[in-house]
Amino acid sequence: MLLFMKYYEATLIARGKREVHNYMAADRKEAMAIAQSGGMVIQVREVGLPLSERLVLIKDMLVNKITHGAPRPQEWIVAMRQMGVMLQAGMSLSEALGESANATQDKRGKTILLKALEDVEAGFSLTASFEKSKEGLGSITMALITLGEKTGTLAESLLKLADMLEELRLNQMKVKKAVRTPQITLTAMAIAFVVLIMMVVPKFQSVFTKLGADLPAPTQFLIGTEYMFRNYGVAIVAGIFLIYFANNWMLRNRRNYRLWFDRITLRIYLIGSLMSLGFYQRFMMIFSQLITSGIPLTDAMATAAGTIDNEHVKLKLAEASRGIEQGKQLSTALEETTLFEPMVLQMIRSGESSGELDGMLSRVADYYRMRFNNLVDNFAALLEPILMVFIAGLVLVMALGIFLPMWSLGSAVKTKR
Repeated sequence: MLLFMKYYEATLIARGKREVHNYMAADRKEAMAIAQSGGMVIQVREVGLPLSERLVLIKDMLVNKITHGAPRPQEWIVAMRQMGVMLQAGMSLSEALGESANATQDKRGKTILLKALEDVEAGFSLTASFEKSKEGLGSITMALITLGEKTGTLAESLLKLADMLEELRLNQMKVKKAVRTPQITLTAMAIAFVVLIMMVVPKFQSVFTKLGADLPAPTQFLIGTEYMFRNYGVAIVAGIFLIYFANNWMLRNRRNYRLWFDRITLRIYLIGSLMSLGFYQRFMMIFSQLITSGIPLTDAMATAAGTIDNEHVKLKLAEASRGIEQGKQLSTALEETTLFEPMVLQMIRSGESSGELDGMLSRVADYYRMRFNNLVDNFAALLEPILMVFIAGLVLVMALGIFLPMWSLGSAVKTKR
């Protein structure tokens, strides 16, 4: 992000004169490389970015976020489908862009389409125009549109893109629906726990302090938790937000951290399986479409792998692509990644030997789609045992923390007397 870039002052000799230039770069090495293009570098040092320029950067980032952010999925799907139908009907790309821009109600989508219309009329390709909004549009949109323009089948690619985006949107809705009940349950339990800690525990604490009773371990735990919330609550909340934003920054700016984080995420119970099946289905779905369209195997592999949002999986697929370039069969290269199960690899081998690889890849995508849908449909049932254990543990701690002192209340009063 530009906001986190550093500001460097470089002294160099250019055209026989000593000059001083300012550059923005991620580190001193990058600043040195930029400065060397302007002459012989004498010195590069980090300086503070003026407040006025930092404010301009913040404004530019906000404007870019508004104008080049992600359009609403449903509106974008409709726009892509409309464009595909209009192109099939014989309309020009400019006319299709104009009609789709006028029809959409989404401001971001309209901005992207109108800008694309200007670029296309100026002689640029649709891919080049959409490249400016690549982060918001996503890798699947870019891959299918690039494919359509390369093969001269833009209308068919747009219709296929709409189908893929619709399927991914439905998958996201299924996942959200599956996790909604666990989220509500955990939120309710968390609220109940906080209310108990902040309102009930202090009253018991004052009573037993007066009686001089020894408090059991569960009660001491609740009292200690209440003390932490009461005295360090703001710091705890601030720390949670700090960890959240720091994690997001590291994911965006540190590839090694992103690789580690993505690898760990895939090992989480249920969540990892859900993500893996979604990635594999997306990869096979796009890969089969590219192979069917006549794209070379290595190019199709690279393009399909680029649509995966997990760095660990993407790295494994990149290794498979290099293996294919070295002359290995697709099934062998994919087997070495250890990502795919033996049955899937056998299906791909069968497709290679029969000359129907594209059709077999499509069947593999259907297989992963079936497994993904089955996992989503049974997600709540599979998560229920973990939720029950967690809730039972929380209730047990609260019950023991409250009722154990009450059971010993009589003996405490007698002792006090």
